[in-house]
Amino acid sequence: MNPIEIFTSLDLEMCQPSKKIIQIGACTGNVITGEIFEKLSIFINPHEQLSKEIIDLTHITQEDVDNGVTLEEGYRKLQEMHKKHKAFVNVITWGGGDSIELLTQLQKENPNFEGWEFGRRWIDTKTLFVCWRIANSQQIQGGLAKSMLKLGLKFEGKKHNGLDDAVNTFLLYSKLLCLLKKDTK
Repeated sequence: MNPIEIFTSLDLEMCQPSKKIIQIGACTGNVITGEIFEKLSIFINPHEQLSKEIIDLTHITQEDVDNGVTLEEGYRKLQEMHKKHKAFVNVITWGGGDSIELLTQLQKENPNFEGWEFGRRWIDTKTLFVCWRIANSQQIQGGLAKSMLKLGLKFEGKKHNGLDDAVNTFLLYSKLLCLLKKDTK
């Protein structure tokens, strides 16, 4: 049996206070080599106005979402990328719940929704990072960008951009796997 190496990393950006998804960011690649095969950024039309705070935080404009696709159309593009690369069923996230939030909103939008690709679980890179820090008697606070710095990585892109957060989460997870493998020898 070959080791599991191909994963999809997922990050969602959401409107506030409705918490409707406005961007799906994802990438698929090999976590052992750190190579990213494909990236995906999809704007979702929430059919509501974005607040100034969300626009300032995410740099997603009203025009981006007004020209966006439905949530199910966005999901199908994500599903296609995931299946194309034969990625492991559970996605990588920073923190928990993005995959379940996506499923919940898909089912709310379409009660007859079928074709969920990502199982019931996710791989929480933040929890793995915290565990690694505790095991090495180090402080545990910090978001994605600060956590990357603690591992000698540099956050690339803009914070709170679904694609950039997904790519950086993937790279951090890949680095953690390398460190964990080294620690077990």
